Amino acid sequence: MSTENTINILIVDDKPENLISLENILQEEDVNIYKAQSGVEALELLLVHGFALAILDVQMPEMNGFELAELMRGKEKTKSIPIIFVTAGAIDAQHTFMGYDAGAVDFLYKPLDIRIVKSKVKVFKELEKQKLIIQNQIDQLSQALKWRDDFLSIASHELKTPITSLRLQNQLAMRNYEKMDMKAFTSEKLKKIFTNSGKQLDKLTHLIDDLLDATKIRAGTLTVEPIKANFATLMTEVLDRYSDQLAAMRSIKIDIQDPVMVYCDPFRAEQVVVNLLSNAFKYAPGSNLEINLKQEGTSAILKIKDEGPGIPKEKLLSVFERFKRGSNSEHVSGLGLGLYIAKQIMDAHRGAIAIESNLGKGTMFIVSFPAVSE
Repeated sequence: MSTENTINILIVDDKPENLISLENILQEEDVNIYKAQSGVEALELLLVHGFALAILDVQMPEMNGFELAELMRGKEKTKSIPIIFVTAGAIDAQHTFMGYDAGAVDFLYKPLDIRIVKSKVKVFKELEKQKLIIQNQIDQLSQALKWRDDFLSIASHELKTPITSLRLQNQLAMRNYEKMDMKAFTSEKLKKIFTNSGKQLDKLTHLIDDLLDATKIRAGTLTVEPIKANFATLMTEVLDRYSDQLAAMRSIKIDIQDPVMVYCDPFRAEQVVVNLLSNAFKYAPGSNLEINLKQEGTSAILKIKDEGPGIPKEKLLSVFERFKRGSNSEHVSGLGLGLYIAKQIMDAHRGAIAIESNLGKGTMFIVSFPAVSE
């Protein structure tokens, strides 16, 4: 039975036949029944499981129902569990008061009326389900607030870096201009200024695009528009655009089958490739890099392998989560959103992205797009 949509009810009675009788009345698909024949046995169950309701027989040897209830009220884990006492016939006002003082919310009287038992228990079942719904909403809200705080903290830090660089460069240029130092404005130095400004603006644009995409993913509004496209052409264009970064690697081995026809959103597919290449440039600079693209059956398979530091096995499952960055991330800029966005894009394409890594030997990302059937 699935525990996700079920509730637990504890019934306590020293007589097995009473337990069986009550269990038969309460047994439903969305209820797990736990039985105990003594207060001690009940306490052991209460320490292990969470319960929506406890139904306690009043008259038991060694520890009666009232005493068990008082012990439950003394424990943080069990003090809020609703308690229904079961007693033989009507009880006097003093015992009724004792029951409520011990934590009872209601009484059941023997012989049990099935309709009354079901009716009373139904109320607590519904209350528990509502409590679970509310708790789930609270958890989701807490996660949303944490995501927002992480988002703002990382974004503000990362956005400051290129902005600070541009500001310092602008201040230096303004100071030289005010001094009429024309040596600072030779064509070579101006080209260097403009090139650096362009890089910082590209970095800002990339950061903002990642933030916007993460927001769309969070809101469920990230969409893809797949068309028939040659993935080999897309790969060649991306590699040409990143030729300077590729040239900085120790060696590059590129094997691209052409054509490799796929159904993809070219803009988003390119984004995946760029994010994976950027990951290699950041975390495995100057290492050997292998890029392989070919069609295998009904899929187009892209593999990007570096020889960087690798990723510990215990961290592999979390690399596609938001704001996850490598162990040497203190020396690397970025929001930790690239792989998260790549994973969401591949999911939207009904494709796949996987990772293989060996510590000290490097990392390989494997991307699979649906290929066009001949």
